[in-house]
Amino acid sequence: MQLAEPDRAGFVEVNRTRLRVWEWGDPADPPVICAHGAHDHGRMWDDFAPRLARLGYRVVAPDLRGHGDSGRVSSGHVWSSSALDLALLARHLGPPVGMVGHSFGGGQVGYVAAVWPELVRWVVNLDGLGPPAGAFEEADLVEMATRSLQAAHRALSGAPRVYPTLDDMAERRAQVNVRLPRPWLDHLVVHGASPVDGGYRWKTDPMFGAGIPDDFSLDHLRAELSGVTCPVLVLTGAEHDTWSELTPEQVEERLAWMPNARHHVIPGAGHYVHVEAPEAVFAEVASFLREVRG
Repeated sequence: MQLAEPDRAGFVEVNRTRLRVWEWGDPADPPVICAHGAHDHGRMWDDFAPRLARLGYRVVAPDLRGHGDSGRVSSGHVWSSSALDLALLARHLGPPVGMVGHSFGGGQVGYVAAVWPELVRWVVNLDGLGPPAGAFEEADLVEMATRSLQAAHRALSGAPRVYPTLDDMAERRAQVNVRLPRPWLDHLVVHGASPVDGGYRWKTDPMFGAGIPDDFSLDHLRAELSGVTCPVLVLTGAEHDTWSELTPEQVEERLAWMPNARHHVIPGAGHYVHVEAPEAVFAEVASFLREVRG
């Protein structure tokens, strides 16, 4: 697998942190922000972004807060802090921008489009409609607080796991992302690992997982998606894997919450739909953009 390097790379200061940004395309073209999923980084877009740039866009893919080369997680409010980072990045680039998000990033760009609609022209959501309803089971407030404190303690007091080799890291990730091709596993590991004494560790801030709010509910998700009024394309894979756990009924329910959304299922792909079926995904995206661009 041969992936070209980004056209440019740099840092942007926003929201009291520093975001690493990777860029493709002419800086004078309309901007698009691509937001990766949890525990990934901006180099996830090394295949998708150049394709988008060739359609006449300036594509900017940040490492989200707590990921890659960007600043660490600074509070327990990861969801809202990261979304504000993206909103301020959109303002920096010159709104309105297009936004593409995968998984956690799909939820993030939806948040931005709902809260700051003037910043967002359109959204492409790649399997980022949120977890299944069972993940929103109500819990006692004391229990939630205790769980969050325990997670933060583990993140702050435990030494990060060190892997002897990058191959070991790729093998570990293959156990989690079961449908990702090995060349992509290697690519994500190379750009998502830091050398340390004795081997390598993941760049992702251990506090990221501890900072995702336990009190996020299905009502919150409904309110968020209902506020996304710009054109939205949602792409999901037809294949089940460990991360694509929504039932077809849940997908349809969440699509119905967005007033201007359309949905296509991509055969032969799972959660990493844009990696597993890049040609089919980009054909759908290009068709959508021809329509919304006029």
